[in-house]
Amino acid sequence: MNFDDIANIPAALCVRCKGNKLLCGKNSCPIVTKYYASANLILDTRSISGSSPPSIFVGSFGYPKVRIGPAVPPVTGNTEIFERPDKWVGLKIEEISRMRFSLYRGYKLIPVKEAVSPGNYLSEVHDLLLSSRPVESSMLYSSPEKKLDISPETQPFGPGGYIRSFDHESSSSNSTIERMYYDTDIKASESVLLLYDSTSLYTIEKMLSAGMLGKEKGRRIVPTRWAITATDTIISNGIFSELKGAETVEANLFYHYRNIGNEYYILISPGPYSFEVIESWNNGSIWTGVRGSSTEGDYEDWKRFVREPKIGGSFFAAKLVILDHLKRKGKIGRIIVTRFIDGEYTIPLGVWQVRENIRKALQHEVVLEDIERYFSIVKERKALDVRQFSRTYRMIKNQTKLAEYGV
Repeated sequence: MNFDDIANIPAALCVRCKGNKLLCGKNSCPIVTKYYASANLILDTRSISGSSPPSIFVGSFGYPKVRIGPAVPPVTGNTEIFERPDKWVGLKIEEISRMRFSLYRGYKLIPVKEAVSPGNYLSEVHDLLLSSRPVESSMLYSSPEKKLDISPETQPFGPGGYIRSFDHESSSSNSTIERMYYDTDIKASESVLLLYDSTSLYTIEKMLSAGMLGKEKGRRIVPTRWAITATDTIISNGIFSELKGAETVEANLFYHYRNIGNEYYILISPGPYSFEVIESWNNGSIWTGVRGSSTEGDYEDWKRFVREPKIGGSFFAAKLVILDHLKRKGKIGRIIVTRFIDGEYTIPLGVWQVRENIRKALQHEVVLEDIERYFSIVKERKALDVRQFSRTYRMIKNQTKLAEYGV
């Protein structure tokens, strides 16, 4: 790709689009197209065999008919880590991308409502996901393709294509998810909340995506990236309901962590619930390139929840982890997350890294004297005064002024 392809596109537009919405008006994202070319992955075989972690892919194009099917690496053995982002913290971005791009996708086109009464193929996909361990699987392609799947919400996948056949060995089932799969009298949202205490979040996402949860007549296949956001939202809302009436934190709690080109500065301060995420994509990051930086954010409080954040699914991923952290404290508060992304983040890996990096940050708590110190730390380290972008800061300052006048 020539830089001329994006030189006249505002960096802020690319940051908001992230290759998904084609806001620039082009037929395909030139940034993603460049990555396809540089990855140089060629599917030169008509079949793939290996141990599925287990893994599936559900696309969104063509909805309410979607592409759904298994993902299989050409390796055998314990491949569980391929689908466990909670175990990826500390890995290099090259290691993660190499692992994920080795997951070859296979799919058939199916109406989302088929989850109500699964046919043979969808039943085989469900059976794969019920497994308690990686499953020996094989796919025979009818029309393979070389294109990767890269999305700001989902973990990347390798090449894929329509498949003629899919086979896998029988395996023992995970009893917890099997029980929820066969319970067709409970809502999908309730199933997600019941599973959360004992089941990997990433397994729950896949079950929801494959149409394996919910009341029988209401079950639907859900595109992977939608299922990720839905899972985060359901759990976040459930935790928030439990925290209603909780006391506020008593101090300004500060957390920080950096990993694979993403750096997080988090503050939980005394006061009624509010949640704000500010993202700064810096010069050299994947969506801005050399065009400069772009900063944007979203804010909510207990009166108004954000439904469609400008920054995308990372808002819900961050919210889930921090509310979960506050649930263990039995407290609530004002929350600010400032995320900086730089040139080390060479490809989008999905919102899992927001979730897991913040989880890591929350392991190290420091008490600050006041909220001003938080913004000072960010400015000292990142040369950006995020007060100008923070609605939380403006709200606190306005309340302070009103209090001074006895209002």
